[in-house]
Amino acid sequence: MMTRDRARKAQARALHDATGVPYVVARRAAQQPSPLAEVMTSHPELNDFGIGVFDAHRKPRHQREDELAQKRRELAAREREVLEVADWLKANITPIATPGVGSYGLKHLIERRIGRYVTNGEAIAAALIVGYPHRYGHTTGPNGLIPVEGVDGV
Repeated sequence: MMTRDRARKAQARALHDATGVPYVVARRAAQQPSPLAEVMTSHPELNDFGIGVFDAHRKPRHQREDELAQKRRELAAREREVLEVADWLKANITPIATPGVGSYGLKHLIERRIGRYVTNGEAIAAALIVGYPHRYGHTTGPNGLIPVEGVDGV
């Protein structure tokens, strides 16, 4: 079957050129959705800000939708950074059953440990990619509650 999506063709060619894997293997890899894309599909309010839009109740619907779409694009563009955070979480933080640590506090811990700025959305997306249970909703604002232990300083 011929690949019609030019972006995926370019991605497959780049993977082939960089790794030397057969083009067919590279094309199949390019056709798989990324872990971040899967998480963003499952969580339509997830974006670079966190969950939802800042001060949403004071904004008209069209403005909320525009801001959400922009912030989702920003998060999608940070896939490498999100996967770096996911790798760090998997190696350093143990999940537990009951959500209790806010994503905003966890993001600050991650920043201190990896030495760079991390958005709230990156921290939430990384936790979701790793498979940590989570809880968010109208009472948590843009932050998710993530069940982790072994977190000092949060």
